[in-house]
Amino acid sequence: MDCTSCDTTPPRPDRPHTFFAHAPDTCRTCNTPGEARVVIRDGKVVHLLRCTVCGPVEWEVSNDAAAYVRSFLARGVVPEGLVGDHSFKHTTSTCPKCLALVAADVVIRKGQVYFLKDCAKCGPSEALVSEDANYYVKAYAFARAGTQPLKFRNTAEHGCPTDCGTCDDHEQHTCLPIVEVTDHCNLECPICIVDNHNSKHMEPATFAKIVDGLIEAEGVCESIALSGGEPTSHPKILELLAIASRPEIGRVVLITNGIRLGKDRAFAQALKDMGIYVGLQLDGFTAEVHTKIRGKDLVSEKNAALAILAELDIPTQLIFVATRGVNDHQIGQVVELFLSGSHFLSLNFQPVAYTGHGGGTFVHDPNDRLTIPGVIRHIDQQTGGKVGYTDFFPLPCSHPQCVSLTYLLRLEDGTSVPFARFVDFEKHATLLRSSATLPPTPEVEDALADVIHEVFARQDEIPRGAEILRALRRSLDEMFPAKPLTTREALRVSERQSKSIFLHHYMDRHDFDLERLRKCCHHYPQIDGKIMPACGFNMFHRGAAQGPETPRAKFGRAPFSLPVIS
Repeated sequence: MDCTSCDTTPPRPDRPHTFFAHAPDTCRTCNTPGEARVVIRDGKVVHLLRCTVCGPVEWEVSNDAAAYVRSFLARGVVPEGLVGDHSFKHTTSTCPKCLALVAADVVIRKGQVYFLKDCAKCGPSEALVSEDANYYVKAYAFARAGTQPLKFRNTAEHGCPTDCGTCDDHEQHTCLPIVEVTDHCNLECPICIVDNHNSKHMEPATFAKIVDGLIEAEGVCESIALSGGEPTSHPKILELLAIASRPEIGRVVLITNGIRLGKDRAFAQALKDMGIYVGLQLDGFTAEVHTKIRGKDLVSEKNAALAILAELDIPTQLIFVATRGVNDHQIGQVVELFLSGSHFLSLNFQPVAYTGHGGGTFVHDPNDRLTIPGVIRHIDQQTGGKVGYTDFFPLPCSHPQCVSLTYLLRLEDGTSVPFARFVDFEKHATLLRSSATLPPTPEVEDALADVIHEVFARQDEIPRGAEILRALRRSLDEMFPAKPLTTREALRVSERQSKSIFLHHYMDRHDFDLERLRKCCHHYPQIDGKIMPACGFNMFHRGAAQGPETPRAKFGRAPFSLPVIS
């Protein structure tokens, strides 16, 4: 299943299997223990193991994949009357102190999911992973085959995560490339996931090579995001945005704190004229919240940025880093803001990850944190069910524990209705894509046609059924006209049909799960040509996974590892 709206020539091939989970096992040849990839292939379940002695080996563990999945999900049912932890599965995580890879027992405790770990050097630890065990277990039912890039950047040799780049064992191509074009920033955020040094800006020629490499690996990209640091501090940021604005890339997104946007109208107008999209960090609405998360009162700066984005009608994604006890009471408020503006395409909630600078300096309790289900509950409660808990589903593009989302159909009166109110996503899983809006692919066209028939048949049973039916027919007609559209034209049309709310939980040293890393689709392209899965890069390559002084892993490589301008 292709995971974005990209229409590549030649097409990116699907993986020959569906990656399902990790499981401890031993090599069938030499009995060396290891962690196997559990994959579904041709209706059977196979363990793939990169043995340290024998190399890559595999063996069949079940000839009935459907029965295996049912049995796996049944493990998540806690026996009635059980007191204590219920073991669900195992995976590989990290010691929160020394960052060594360690085995983790995934347990269910009082309806929540925890990792229990025991490092030979540092001793035992545990961390909350999900606030809803039922959601966590059922998410595995959404596993789907990944898609290969046209070209891998590295060859697997030692096993995950040491071969990142991406290697030919990685289970998903690059859905969203994020290029960090500078390590300069005009803020010192207490929760920053990187460790900025304010020393380097990327050369345009270097950035152009990165974009060339992405196109070589992917064919086309639905989006590319420029980040930092604060990318608007780069003296040549408009030149970089122009370089990224090429036919093979559907959207160019500038991820920013918005300070320059609100102060520099000419700059904002230039973004509008270039057709640039903006990802605006907006973690709350009060001085207290901004100070705790971003280090200073930013209310006026955020309001100024919001005003210019609305005035110029710049397509915008809102990015809200959700933090327990700090801004979780304002989750509903940002949803209401998001629903109020037609230029807001998507809303991205990121439960805070304690890595980078913030990982060492932001006071936190790994057993008392927001996770994806917790944020969804706040959305439901604080919007009075306007967007509800059951409107969200795991995204099968990445690992299903990484992202949850809902699409909202725009009705003729300007209001929006979550797709889950009239679509069975378990039946129409092809509609669940890693995209800010419904992508205009042939699979989506077929799915929308089927949904229209289903809604027509029961429109009297669905609240606002007639309005939903008219909006669906409009979407189908406009997204798939008789005259073919270019990729960029098709994206612009699709943006007028729906919105999306994403919840993406980046990992840190407490909840790191090697299983999730294997199918990461948000990647950081590097100067040396490697394309690094985001959470692996943050954990092992930045050198700041536990705060500014954290040593880099032995196999790690720093950002800006080749010459750049300062």
